[in-house]
Amino acid sequence: MPQTLKDATKDLIAEKIDKQTWIDRIRARAAYLFMPKQRPDAEGHRRVMCPAEANRTQCPLKKHTLGRGIHLPLVDPTPSPAGSPLCCVQKTVTVPPEAGANLWQPLQYGSEAWQRVYFRLRNSVEGINGYAKDPLYERLEDAGTRRIRGIAAQTLLLAFQLAHANRRKLRAWADSIALLDDRPRRRPTRRRKTKPLGTWTPKGYVNEP
Repeated sequence: MPQTLKDATKDLIAEKIDKQTWIDRIRARAAYLFMPKQRPDAEGHRRVMCPAEANRTQCPLKKHTLGRGIHLPLVDPTPSPAGSPLCCVQKTVTVPPEAGANLWQPLQYGSEAWQRVYFRLRNSVEGINGYAKDPLYERLEDAGTRRIRGIAAQTLLLAFQLAHANRRKLRAWADSIALLDDRPRRRPTRRRKTKPLGTWTPKGYVNEP
């Protein structure tokens, strides 16, 4: 994979590229993904093909993949005194379940599907954080609401505050819909009492009603 694609997120954070360039580079990474050849077995092992065998790239180590089309990127393998990796001399390799398990995720990082899920969840998390930090209710951000020492005690009190915020949010939701054929309860509209115009004008110009 070209170094520019590897450093896509790093360059975005360093403001060397804009977001659209980052999206384009993340999308270009898909050509270098290994293609599953079959479902995982009972123990989680799976046979996969390298990108060249999957018709996603061209590789000089596999001559039959060259010349398939100029739209396919050309891989430039780094020479190694230990020889070529097993995936470069075989059509498929077996990947054990522990390979990359700590970094695995069902959606490709940065892809359109990943962004939809990530930003939706992030907005939800940020929303509940602001909701629970309301100074009129749980005041989650104020450490004075948990005046006790110890991580265990702090965690327990924090759990009570989050549970109360969650219950408050659920009650607000339940009040906004009809349950058991009842009409939804709505908050009364608060309206300030309007003073007559004569209050703000000299006497005699505008008569009070």
